[in-house]
Amino acid sequence: MKETIKNLTAYQAELPADVVKEKYQLDHLARLSANESPYGPSPKVGAAIRAISDNVLGFYPDGQATLLRDKVAALEQVDPENLVFGVGADELIQLLTRTVLTPGGNMVVPSPTFGEYALHAQIEQATTKQVPVDDATGHVDFAGMLAAVDDRTEMVWLANPNNPTGVFETRADILAFLAQLPESVVLVVDEAYYDFADAPDATLAGDVGNYPNLVVLRTLSKAYGVANLRVGYGIMTAPLYPVMQAVRLPYNLNTYQIVGGAAALDDQDYLQDVVKKVQHERKLFQDFLREQGFKFYASQTNFIWLQVGDTKRVGEMLLSQGYQVNDRLSDTWLRIALGTPADNAGMRDILVQL
Repeated sequence: MKETIKNLTAYQAELPADVVKEKYQLDHLARLSANESPYGPSPKVGAAIRAISDNVLGFYPDGQATLLRDKVAALEQVDPENLVFGVGADELIQLLTRTVLTPGGNMVVPSPTFGEYALHAQIEQATTKQVPVDDATGHVDFAGMLAAVDDRTEMVWLANPNNPTGVFETRADILAFLAQLPESVVLVVDEAYYDFADAPDATLAGDVGNYPNLVVLRTLSKAYGVANLRVGYGIMTAPLYPVMQAVRLPYNLNTYQIVGGAAALDDQDYLQDVVKKVQHERKLFQDFLREQGFKFYASQTNFIWLQVGDTKRVGEMLLSQGYQVNDRLSDTWLRIALGTPADNAGMRDILVQL
């Protein structure tokens, strides 16, 4: 066994809703801990999956996910041969670190950020340099990130908007940062939550063709509301694209994922309706937090990073009243996903008592 992974801790998934409700004697549980969509997917997704013949079960799926590939290429206006599909963005994070990182190498990330980046670096026997975000605003310290890059740096990760802070960095700032990176360093911009941003020109998908060391990741788990399908994709060019295609498992997406994901992409009207609802609820919640004097970072996602003091105490109090939030990421900050309007209002009624 690799020494670097002997003491890894397994991912702690949320307890099933039925278990939590029974433990706390709850009639209703708002699951606001995993940044899922309370609105679910477009009705077209279920209809498309139900229309699949049982005959497909005896055969391998399309290993190139052609239907989904063509839909994404048209939507993002990229070459279909620049798309690598994965079981959620999680698989792509794993594949990228496996492809790029070497034992003794390092990668640079802002802190806090999505924990899977560092986890997979550790598995690949590489180290992670963490550069704190600006304490007042939550923005990435790009100068600090550049200063952390050395001759052993092989990757830089930017979740944009960032998880768990929710803070968005402009395309111009990221491109200026990329221009200063050595070409040997791969910059991965994880845009899992970009659909929720109300900033113009929010994505770097169109820039990938100009930078061989730029990768953009996306997922259908958030705004599209199909987290259970586990569909993600990466946009990249050579030399990464052919190697990533060789490294990924064949047939990694099944027919239900391919067809369901394509149906979700087809319903852009539904997506925009969900996004407008989330943006409206986000404004209401952040206006409330400002009025109450809470410290939080301005979010461009479907969640809010909020300073509460004793995180475990507040998280347990919320859970006992039917609100399951993420209290595992910090001793003093909670990540609260936005739920239905009723759930968000109920959450505010509790927070005002803190």
